[in-house]
Amino acid sequence: MLPSSRCGAAVRRPGRVKVRIAGILSGDQPPAERTTLVQIEQLAARTPAVSVDELLKGFYPSPRFGEVSFSSYRPDPKQPSQAGAVRALQGFADGVGSGNGGGLFKKLFGKKDDSRAGIYLDGGFGVGKTHLLASLWHAAPGPKAFGTFVEYTNLVGALSFRKTVEALSSYQPGLHR
Repeated sequence: MLPSSRCGAAVRRPGRVKVRIAGILSGDQPPAERTTLVQIEQLAARTPAVSVDELLKGFYPSPRFGEVSFSSYRPDPKQPSQAGAVRALQGFADGVGSGNGGGLFKKLFGKKDDSRAGIYLDGGFGVGKTHLLASLWHAAPGPKAFGTFVEYTNLVGALSFRKTVEALSSYQPGLHR
């Protein structure tokens, strides 16, 4: 191994030509012949751009829940609330997309529109909440999104709250875990 300089290192490999790796920093001299240039970029200088549509493409059930359905869920007979959750979610899936939305005046002063309601599932680890919500995602018509609280928080961080609400406004309700 040859001594290294401030802008890179020279490496000698047996039976090969000497290769010099050099970074180009402000004020550095141009590298010598047979030098491989490596662009050094500061992370803070990067400005990645990902479209809203590209971000939302990732909001679907994981492969583990890619083929689940209400019929593949096996409720515990000792826990009648699990079978009740299946029936409630099946009914909810049947109603997704049937509302007409209405305008702001209707939303503020009109009769409550149950088609915009959501369902909250609560239960311990391993009881099937994700299975049921993935089943709802598969059963409901699109567009739809499936994600965790953390994923939606990250989406708000990437887009802003206002843009996230706008992006998800055409999505079906209740498809979130």
